[in-house]
Amino acid sequence: MITPLFKSLLDNSMFLIPLEMDNEENPLEGGEMESFLRTENTTKPKFKLQLDDKDVNFEELEDLLEYPRLNTVGELWLDRNEFGNKGVELLSSVEQLSGLQVLSLAGNKLTDHALSTLANSKALSELKRLFIQNNFLGSKGVADLAQSQVITSLEILYLKQNLLRIDGAKALADSCAFKGMKELYLGRTQLGNDGLAQLCNGGSWPNLTALSLAQNGLDDKSAHMLAETKVFPKLITLDLYNNNISDEAVDAIRCSPNLKCLRILQVN
Repeated sequence: MITPLFKSLLDNSMFLIPLEMDNEENPLEGGEMESFLRTENTTKPKFKLQLDDKDVNFEELEDLLEYPRLNTVGELWLDRNEFGNKGVELLSSVEQLSGLQVLSLAGNKLTDHALSTLANSKALSELKRLFIQNNFLGSKGVADLAQSQVITSLEILYLKQNLLRIDGAKALADSCAFKGMKELYLGRTQLGNDGLAQLCNGGSWPNLTALSLAQNGLDDKSAHMLAETKVFPKLITLDLYNNNISDEAVDAIRCSPNLKCLRILQVN
């Protein structure tokens, strides 16, 4: 049973997600309450539930399922809590979250099992943004997510600070579920030149506009691979911060005919 104290925490952690305005709407009209009233009778989830750093354990996560407003949640933020893989199993089976589009699980000591569970979650098939950085993930979980038959609408994926290495990069390169991906964050995943080679020689990322490869032990060889690959045709932002890449190699990326859309290149 949900306690009054936990229910109070939930009530005070719900924030209205701003509406996307139609072209004819006046941005100066109305406010948060008007936005709520205009969506009150719709079935589309419209709240962000922000529970980062709240020491939420598995038992409290079970209590969350009894929260009467759960089916209005479109974004669920649960960074740095204490429910582990078992909590992800629970979340993945909750039908009240079928409209969830944003899920953040950073810093929860999750393993590949959690990512594999998400990959098979029919309840979370509408997810567009997944933040799962700074956990204990490896190539197995990434491979399962990359080949998922149900989680196929992801547009933003944060995997940084997980030990993906070469096999993780290969799993991403072989993905059949990430064709709509727009932003991919792979900082501090120990890819190295060989891992990046897997990405550059793998399948195309036709909609990817932002790619972060910060702090991955890359050098000029990686820079030339990025300049020569044709798998990132719409890339606008490329983050190579804190790698070992020379100015000459950076120029090769900037001048690459394969990266015609590139506008932002971050290096040391």
